[in-house]
Amino acid sequence: MKNKRIIQILLLLTIFSTTIVHVQASDSPILQVSAKNIYLKAGQENAIKIILKNTGDYNIYDVEAFLSSSTTGLTVISEANKVVTEIRADKSRNYEPTIYVDQSLALGAYTLSLTVTYGRSGSVSEDSLTVPIGVYVSEAFRPSLVYSPTLEDIEVKAGATNDVSFMFSNIDNETITDVNVVLSSSISSITITENVVMSINEIASGDSFSVNPKLSIIEGTTLGVYSITAGVSYKDTDGNRFHQMFSLPVNVASSAAVRNTRVTIEEIEVLEGTILPGDIFTVELTIKCSGAAAYELLGTLNFASNSPVSPVSPSVISLGDLDADETSKATYSLLASGSIEAGQYLVTAIISYTNSRGTIQSVTETITLLVDGLVDFRLLDTESVMVYPGTTDEFEADILLIGTESVEFVSISLEENAVFKRVQGSEEYIGAIDPDSPIPFDLLYKVDENTEPGTHQMTLLIKYRDHLNKPHETLLNVDVEISAGTVPENGEESNGGFWNWLRNLFR
Repeated sequence: MKNKRIIQILLLLTIFSTTIVHVQASDSPILQVSAKNIYLKAGQENAIKIILKNTGDYNIYDVEAFLSSSTTGLTVISEANKVVTEIRADKSRNYEPTIYVDQSLALGAYTLSLTVTYGRSGSVSEDSLTVPIGVYVSEAFRPSLVYSPTLEDIEVKAGATNDVSFMFSNIDNETITDVNVVLSSSISSITITENVVMSINEIASGDSFSVNPKLSIIEGTTLGVYSITAGVSYKDTDGNRFHQMFSLPVNVASSAAVRNTRVTIEEIEVLEGTILPGDIFTVELTIKCSGAAAYELLGTLNFASNSPVSPVSPSVISLGDLDADETSKATYSLLASGSIEAGQYLVTAIISYTNSRGTIQSVTETITLLVDGLVDFRLLDTESVMVYPGTTDEFEADILLIGTESVEFVSISLEENAVFKRVQGSEEYIGAIDPDSPIPFDLLYKVDENTEPGTHQMTLLIKYRDHLNKPHETLLNVDVEISAGTVPENGEESNGGFWNWLRNLFR
């Protein structure tokens, strides 16, 4: 015991012998460095006093001091760098850096390093010196806070966000104030999502408080006990600040049901309804995420090299991130070539994403675009015919298909109304019609006997089937002049006379 005391006295003498250092530049001035308050307490922020004294005959300028520590557990946390504009001859300037001593640092003597640079009158270059500053950790750390573990409060489940609770008690004989708690995790599978920082004004002696963070545990984390770190700082009644570090246990006791990311294309819609040659149309995809979140979604449309359908807006769209049960829409503007034929055209949609486990995946869907042909009927050679009430007459004309596609199973019939009545011969089946190929037809009809004289509209109903064998109907209107009076004796007048007879002959 006596030998140990002698060693400590020798260490103190060593410190005191190195605390005051005189440094002399070429002549004068002389810079004297000394330190006070060098006895430190473990676990506490300690302020020491550095004194810079100019003992020479000239002023010194731009004095800059750097205080550093190479000892683990001994940290300069404030005033590590100090700048003084001027120190006059035979004057002193002092400052107080704060040294934090870790609670686990052993008692004994330690050395800090102080580097000082300055300029002096009449000298172009700077002077520099490095001196040791001796300190002594004279008092061991005595904690004020203790952690009281409770097993059920620290059990968590992998693949879920968990509420946990950690209880701390003030076992000191005095109240502590300005308590700050900071939690951190060095385990990649454990993330503190809420209540990372906590502040309390004061905790009386014997009182307790809880820290209640939320912990997110990644799916697949191996069951077992892990730890997170709590850094706690507080002040005693004298205003001294202390620091304590706690390793808090986290028991991963079970796993939640594994949720996998699933991305699907729920709906494909052509917003315009139909697509015709030369159209610019919009395709909208509805994308849904289920199971777990998906990240960095990209929607891409791919076209065959010779496809008559091409994009007029970007074919690759960023959709961002999607949480489980969220949907997003991808919209593309496309162009159908003017020479496109009626039919079915395939486009490939690819949705790529990163799943909840960080793996890149994709879903592919084939889109079928239905392109309709242009179909428009016209009547040719519709001569003006004078008809009479109560008579049965014949309507003759040529039907012309203006469009891009042939149609089949074409029939033409009279659409009956108050003026024109159907009779036998009021419907004619034509069959297939090609574009730009007029076909003659004739229909019989009867004019109602009570019809007033004047121009009346006769409606023809055209039925046909397209390239998909889908039935369609269209109406054409023809103006017919109804004359007053009776039917002429020569019945051919009502049928168009000789020219209609000749036309029928060559049909």
